[in-house]
Amino acid sequence: MKNKPNNFRDMGGLACQNGKTIKQGKLIRCASLFDLSDEGKKMLDGLHIDTVLDLRSDEEVANKPDYVPKGSTYTHLPVFDNKEFDLVVVSKKQTDRVLALKGEGIDEMRRQKYMVYASMPFANKPWTHLFSCLDKGETILFHCSEGKDRTGMAAAVIEYCLGRTLPQIEEQYLLSNEYVKWHNRKTQFLLRLLGKEKRLREVIQFCETVDIHQFNAAFTAAVKNYADFDDFLLKEYNITEERKLQWQTLYLN
Repeated sequence: MKNKPNNFRDMGGLACQNGKTIKQGKLIRCASLFDLSDEGKKMLDGLHIDTVLDLRSDEEVANKPDYVPKGSTYTHLPVFDNKEFDLVVVSKKQTDRVLALKGEGIDEMRRQKYMVYASMPFANKPWTHLFSCLDKGETILFHCSEGKDRTGMAAAVIEYCLGRTLPQIEEQYLLSNEYVKWHNRKTQFLLRLLGKEKRLREVIQFCETVDIHQFNAAFTAAVKNYADFDDFLLKEYNITEERKLQWQTLYLN
């Protein structure tokens, strides 16, 4: 059991353009809250979290249900459906599907990963709920299975609205690779033991890490029919400049 969730990060201390920093202990991002030790549960209880937002698919949640910290409200709002992207959800069934892939199926896995990123900006229900929590100044813990893709994009939007630069946002997004590297090395070792072909191993490695091309796929999809990212946020989610300033008042020192 784990003493804290994987890829666990308090966004507090991150610097913003206006010379301020994000407050400690208000915005927490991580992987699933599953298989935690008593110490890990106690640590989460001590964070006084108002809202846990679980971005995973139904299949992922059923496979690894969250521990809900004391006093927290748990909300499950999937960013995408496991039926829609069946090769990129993180579950036992998905693992079985992936290990059986051959030929064009391997290419489909890579294609689905990019499709996931292109669809994420338009996952209205989870993002609208997240933004409503920000409106209230809540202490929020948001997560997916590994804390890197769906969670990474949620963090990127929050950082953007709080006044961080694009290079700063990209740096935090890519930092997930450091948090998941030991898990990925183990995965690659096991794939070699199973005799899986190099092409499949490479695509699995691609899906288990993040890179700037995946990040850009989301950004490109978001701005495709809008003047810029601010215009996208305004027209899709009613995030006005006044609303951003309110969030900055609530979450920055």
